[in-house]
Amino acid sequence: MKDAWRLALRNLARNRRRNLATGVAIAFGFAGMMLLGGYAIRIESFLRTNAVYLQRVGHLAIYKEGGLEKASTKPAKYGLDAAEQARVAEVLAAEPEVELTARYLRGVGLAGNGCKSVPFTALGVEPEVEARLLGHPEVQRVSPELARPVRGKPLAEYPAVDGAVALSTGLARLLGKSRIHDEIAGAAPEAGLPDCAAPDATARLAADANVQLAGLTYGGSLSAIDGEIVNVFRTPLAETEDGTLVATLEGLQRLYETDQVTYMAAFLKDDGRAKALAPVLERRLREAGLAVSVYPFDDERISPYYVGSMGMIGSIVLFIGVLVTAVVSLSMLNAMTLTVLERTREIGMFRALGFTRRQMLGLFLREATALTVLALGAGALLGGAVAAAVNAANIRFKPPGISGDMQLLITPTAGLCLTLVAILLPLSLLVTLRAVRRRTRERVVTLLTEAAA
Repeated sequence: MKDAWRLALRNLARNRRRNLATGVAIAFGFAGMMLLGGYAIRIESFLRTNAVYLQRVGHLAIYKEGGLEKASTKPAKYGLDAAEQARVAEVLAAEPEVELTARYLRGVGLAGNGCKSVPFTALGVEPEVEARLLGHPEVQRVSPELARPVRGKPLAEYPAVDGAVALSTGLARLLGKSRIHDEIAGAAPEAGLPDCAAPDATARLAADANVQLAGLTYGGSLSAIDGEIVNVFRTPLAETEDGTLVATLEGLQRLYETDQVTYMAAFLKDDGRAKALAPVLERRLREAGLAVSVYPFDDERISPYYVGSMGMIGSIVLFIGVLVTAVVSLSMLNAMTLTVLERTREIGMFRALGFTRRQMLGLFLREATALTVLALGAGALLGGAVAAAVNAANIRFKPPGISGDMQLLITPTAGLCLTLVAILLPLSLLVTLRAVRRRTRERVVTLLTEAAA
């Protein structure tokens, strides 16, 4: 049957209306799943980038054993001291899959403007490492808006500013601080304590970029330092927007009078290797005499928002995908069943001329393959055009739990499209096989004498 494909294409043209309707169903189903999958890929990339780089979890987070649960209440006991930090860094430096290592100190305290105080959660960072993370290609591609301060510049650009800190937009608003270091550079600081009852108190407090930070040292005594606001930023999560402060690691260690860090983070060259590499690194660190635990970024204890959100999105995608697949399958089954019924005597004639059951079955499978491939190609073009139009429209929306808004982007990948083809094409052939197989097995006399549908 060297002309079987030509015959199959001619047969498709015999009932154009039905085949067109079936092809449209397949095309729209493919385009819909492509767009839904592209949206899910975009959201996963956004949440993963925020968790790893902007929330500073890292691909792998390394805590002293028990530190993840207890470092907030007993920081001195469950922090990593200078010697332990050096040993962790040495082990990570020997791992070729690790791109960058960072040290972080978490703490809490009160931030004051001279008239009122607001509780904060602080993160101490290494400015040079922070600059590399915020400028990372993945961050710039996925979350450039969150990587840029709302006002000011990154901490690394203020090495000469003593006590340089960055405030979240909500915390700056609560403290009444509307200006940053660059905006008041050269202005003489106001002497004396502010008169908080004065009519112009709010304006006077907003006129400088100074905040006072107070907290308990690791030894249990009260400590305070002056901070200078060098930038204001948006946090990835809405729940952290009103109380987040980022300071230099050295500055925060000075506030808490310690040389310890809460945890260390390893940033990998391939984020897909995080889960597999976590137990390997933990074993190597323990062999080096360190009682530590290593957590991948997709561990629910480390990134609950990422894990919870992706679980919900995965369920939605699966549910809609099953519905779309069922519609496509039923459309194909209906079309091929009617086609076989209408061509019953034709099948009998071909059989009488010497065509085998396998050859007849192959003819119908070729027709189904041609119809499905053409529909999938049209669906890919339609999905790509819709995705491009949506991306170009710069539609803004505010997802639950995210501070501020973000652009609606749909980013279907070649891998996603190939996966959908690998699902829909075999499914179409199986449905066709189900509709045709029984009819081709009937006797030739029955096929020739049976009335067509």
